[in-house]
Amino acid sequence: RFNHRSVGITRPMLCNGADESHDVFPLCSGYPDQLPRSSTHTSDNVACSSINYKGWRILRFQKRVGSGNQCYKRVQNAMYNWDFVSRDGKKSIGILSPKKPVHLANVKQTQSKTVPRKGLLGTFSEIPLFKPLFVVNPIHAVYEMRDCRRTIPNNIVSSASYATIDGHLLAGEERVSVILRGNDAVDVEIVSFSRSAPSINGRIVWPFIGRMQKQFFLKEMEHLSRIATCK
Repeated sequence: RFNHRSVGITRPMLCNGADESHDVFPLCSGYPDQLPRSSTHTSDNVACSSINYKGWRILRFQKRVGSGNQCYKRVQNAMYNWDFVSRDGKKSIGILSPKKPVHLANVKQTQSKTVPRKGLLGTFSEIPLFKPLFVVNPIHAVYEMRDCRRTIPNNIVSSASYATIDGHLLAGEERVSVILRGNDAVDVEIVSFSRSAPSINGRIVWPFIGRMQKQFFLKEMEHLSRIATCK
């Protein structure tokens, strides 16, 4: 079961009057000039912003990754499959998905795979010790939006999201979106709402996890950018 009561908080068109029923950064906000003033740009030209709102840490990342319908479709397919694995030196992070299983050990040591049931996902990070140690946090898919033409006028938008479930050290939701603009440009957006999980361990790690969160989403953006350009 989900470990918080705000499942669907990132849904851009959801608005029923409740405080946490809508995305305070609507999907239709401009790219990238209309980001909040607190936004910064990385060396890879990713626009980043962070605010706190009603107890939520809200992170937002946007990048122009290419142009054309084929670019849009490549990112869309990766997004729906939750296709994300990144390795940096001895460390690796990513998302476990039943549609794209991930080896959770060196291939020379074992050929076993973790294949969760449909809809059940997991974020993972590797801790490089004498033998690889993987930390896996459970998540579950929430919704998909496919080729929406009314969300942003003259643009086509697809989105997918997941939320945290019991056993996760955080509570919250992530939405990934790909936007085919009217001028044929393709943008990727990642939005994350998070706060401490209600568990004791969740409260302990919350003050120290902000940098790890940002690195996770930047690596995810980097991975989708490579898929967009077939690199």
